[in-house]
Amino acid sequence: MLQKMLKWGIAVKNNKINLVVMDVDEFQNQKEKFLHHNEIIHSMGSIRYCKVEAYKDCIWGTIRVPQKSEQRQPQFSFGFYMTRESIYLIEDTGDIKQWIAKQAEKMRDVNTPDEILLQILEQMIENDILYLSHLEKEMEDMEDGLNSGHAKNFFSHLTRYRQKLSELNAYYEQLSSVGDKIQSHEFITSVGNSEQWDRYSRRTERLQNHVHLLRENVTQLRELYQSQQDAQQNKIMCMLTVVTTLFLPLTLLTGWYGMNFAYMPELQWKYGYITVIIAAVVIVVIEIIYFKKKKFF
Repeated sequence: MLQKMLKWGIAVKNNKINLVVMDVDEFQNQKEKFLHHNEIIHSMGSIRYCKVEAYKDCIWGTIRVPQKSEQRQPQFSFGFYMTRESIYLIEDTGDIKQWIAKQAEKMRDVNTPDEILLQILEQMIENDILYLSHLEKEMEDMEDGLNSGHAKNFFSHLTRYRQKLSELNAYYEQLSSVGDKIQSHEFITSVGNSEQWDRYSRRTERLQNHVHLLRENVTQLRELYQSQQDAQQNKIMCMLTVVTTLFLPLTLLTGWYGMNFAYMPELQWKYGYITVIIAAVVIVVIEIIYFKKKKFF
């Protein structure tokens, strides 16, 4: 039954699990029935990360899923409140309702509220390994472009990847902490459920390790880019040094004969001008031969 407040009773064997999806306003209108409601409302005001707070009679928390595409869409986030018999999902976008509508048949096999939450969290990371592989392929293409000299806007793209990977690293670390904390709570009495939460925590840790490798790749790409920039700058400085060295003897020559002393014999000599030209050309040729021999060119 799908109303403004979506409330499903999922019958399984001898148990009945209450699943309620509501928006923040509906939660505030019924807040007195929830323990720690002030903290929950405060956290729902601006969900910035994934967290869970575990108490004797309830578990509540917030989940924030970062964008995993190039589209500038609002980041998906929701809160949850779980007891031994019920789980309440709090969000304003309607994404959770759509997901539950698609997964309703599978949820009829669950036995406890934490299994519903686990299914939702697993759905959030279902295709993440493919997304990380896509990022890895894009960075490999960037490296190929850098080696071939076609790295357009390289540093701005690299900065974007670094920021995205930092966000994903924090996301998986928080999910792993959420899984560990729920697994250790007294609500999780079933060995099977405990193992499922443990597998979920280890899965998020593997995703985080993959992110660590990608962050190392970003660091290596930045160092490669910087080394190429340094090499190019050194090449330019070397060329400027060679040009300066080529003209240094000519500068000395012109400075010497530009003194115009009265008794400088070359100033009155018939072949003085042509002799200076020949001397300058010979000096330049000798320097060029020397520089080529030393492989400065």
